[in-house]
Amino acid sequence: MRIAALTDIHAASHPLQLALTAARREGFDAMLILGDLLTYGVQPLETLELVQGAATRDGAILISGNHDLLYQSSPMAAAYRAGLPDWLRESVDWTAAHIPAGSMSAFDWQESWSSGPLFVAHANPFAFGDWRYIRSAEEAEEAAEAVAAKGFLYGLFGHVHRHRRYDCAAATIFTLGSLGQPRDDADRMPKWAMIEIRGDLVTVETRDIDFDPEDQMHAIRATTLSAATQERLCRFFT
Repeated sequence: MRIAALTDIHAASHPLQLALTAARREGFDAMLILGDLLTYGVQPLETLELVQGAATRDGAILISGNHDLLYQSSPMAAAYRAGLPDWLRESVDWTAAHIPAGSMSAFDWQESWSSGPLFVAHANPFAFGDWRYIRSAEEAEEAAEAVAAKGFLYGLFGHVHRHRRYDCAAATIFTLGSLGQPRDDADRMPKWAMIEIRGDLVTVETRDIDFDPEDQMHAIRATTLSAATQERLCRFFT
């Protein structure tokens, strides 16, 4: 089974379009979008249209991330939003004003997904709403124990915006690079991934997307966001 996996798009519609085109050209049996469609980036409407197209054309499975909750009405979303710093809340408010009301709630969201030996969620294998990152070997070991307790050999997650593999005692943990706002200091290219499941073996291969950070920064600076928030958002690209 071949699975095209895209995650942490963050309203970067151009990398998303390129990734969808590349995945369709390469071919897959299933497509996963591991959440965080919006915030930070400034093409939210275009992003939602592309995701809806992927759901309709490709049967893409949407797994909810923390940023996806911010655009839906729920006590969990309200509590999460209340704890955001001012600049991030401004990005959320700006985004919400540029998409149709209820557009995020219209998607068929899932909290997790699995196939054979593989368990997939946005951030980690813990309870939905627990947004702890997997950024170290120690955190991966804890996640691996939770994956194994669920009966799986592999865990696949987004959220950290960095491609990593952790071969832990209990299970193997993969984290994926992002399409929006890549954060790996050694490799700032947007990425998607092709996952292959053969029996009890899972492999993950990354695919780079051509990207000019100046384009994203120019788009951010052309918005009505405050200068301080613009600078904070652009800082991720420098």
